[in-house]
Amino acid sequence: MKNHFYHWVLGLLLVATTGCYDQDATVDLPTYNKRTAITCYLSPKDPNITVELGHTLPYFGKQTIEIPRIGDAAVTITDVTDGKSIRIPFDSSIMLYRIRAFALPIVNGHTYRLEVVLKDGTSYLATSTVPPAVKEDDLKFGAYRIGKLTTNSWGGQEVNVGLELKSATTLNGYYYAPKFEVVLEDGLGDFYGTELYFSNEGIAEGKTGDTLRYIFNDRIFMNGFGGGGTATDPLILREASGAFWVMDEAYKERYLRDLQISDNPFAEPVLLYSNWSNGAVGALGSYDWVEATLVP
Repeated sequence: MKNHFYHWVLGLLLVATTGCYDQDATVDLPTYNKRTAITCYLSPKDPNITVELGHTLPYFGKQTIEIPRIGDAAVTITDVTDGKSIRIPFDSSIMLYRIRAFALPIVNGHTYRLEVVLKDGTSYLATSTVPPAVKEDDLKFGAYRIGKLTTNSWGGQEVNVGLELKSATTLNGYYYAPKFEVVLEDGLGDFYGTELYFSNEGIAEGKTGDTLRYIFNDRIFMNGFGGGGTATDPLILREASGAFWVMDEAYKERYLRDLQISDNPFAEPVLLYSNWSNGAVGALGSYDWVEATLVP
């Protein structure tokens, strides 16, 4: 019996020893295929039409902040709606293709085609239809409630706030997002504000013939946002101010991907959206916004 126990213990030790043994291994890195990268975002409010053109860099290996630019391509933008085209020159001072937008105005509802032809004859195409303009009264308050001031476990003040923002009629195929700060007024006439956060960064797809509803239901911490001293009841909703955005799918994807990797050294590689032909990466997108102040 003792011999059996001895061999059993010896076997466990051998397994434990070999399990901790480190062994070098050689792993082949994935094959890197250089691809053309093109980025352009159009807006009626942008005074320039700007195109960034370059090549991708390998994910593995030595990294550099320098992006390999391409400065000898033919870049042409066409307003498909009215048939006008212009060539966009390369500006070596900023390493981008850029032209003032008055040469080809960017108009809400118009479709634009961007064509890039490299020196070797390889060409790439993408199109984008600029979203319809949004107006100041396209977003309003819906139902809202302001709770009673309470003191939290850190000795600070907070209040539960629930409110709804409602859009005017929206359109399928476009995405809408409010970026607003809400302002509360207390019983002494002091103001307290904070940013409103919505799910999915507030981006929601339009619904043709229907409205969108944005719901905020959370605590607002008064300390650090107010006009000085301690807030007092009753609190009332004074206003919300900010911008109401509208964007096409390409710009929406760019916005969400930037948030996904921004300031995060541990971010996983992301699959970038692309609407370019011939295997290029990047996007041609469009967007617009309106600044507004909402009152209940």
